Amino acid sequence: MNAYNRFMSLIDLFYPKFCLNCSFPGAYICPRCQKYLIMPKRPQCYVCKKNSLNSLTHQLCLRKLDIDGVCYLFYYNGLLKKIIKNFKYRLATKVGYELFNVIKPNVINRLSFYKDLNGNVVLQPIPLSKDKYNERGFNQALLIAKFMNRYLNLAIADFLTRVKETKPQANMKTKLDRFRNLKGAFGIKPGTDTQQIKKLRIILIDDVITTGSTVKEAAKVLKKNGALKVYVLALAGG
Repeated sequence: MNAYNRFMSLIDLFYPKFCLNCSFPGAYICPRCQKYLIMPKRPQCYVCKKNSLNSLTHQLCLRKLDIDGVCYLFYYNGLLKKIIKNFKYRLATKVGYELFNVIKPNVINRLSFYKDLNGNVVLQPIPLSKDKYNERGFNQALLIAKFMNRYLNLAIADFLTRVKETKPQANMKTKLDRFRNLKGAFGIKPGTDTQQIKKLRIILIDDVITTGSTVKEAAKVLKKNGALKVYVLALAGG
């Protein structure tokens, strides 16, 4: 056992794991609660919810959401809400590693489409505001990108930045409020050579997609600067 594993064993001894869903000891996601990690049964267009090969957005639906495809691994239910809350605020890497070890075979199947994309493809985590980053000390979207990249083996880009502070999306009452709150929130990171963006297929990575307001604003900036296609890959959605 190496030094890191010995250290983590001591952490588990003094701060034992309990299931985030039922409080059963031994793991953050116990075997009994793994059944609540529900994956979408079929690929569908995120806008109209009708069948779509590889979860690509239908041509007519692109008028409503100019994102070329949206894929999420799980439905955003009670267990996923608890996982993501802990992923964001307390136990990011420990919960993340356990989650991805539990779901490894299914993740590989769900991500196979992204491995088959033609051309230059990169991952772009959704950036946090400076305040949120200082509060947490990490960007959960970047951690998710690194976990998923075990199976994708793509470059992780850093093109985007937050150019204005926004209110928490959870505090927004309506879908319109969410879109207004995020309007103009993203820009290209200072010092970025925008020629690097042109002709790229970019996969935005985020923890949750619901209304699509966050990724819509990010995709708008990337396409304005020459991105050929923009897709979304999220941990949870619905």
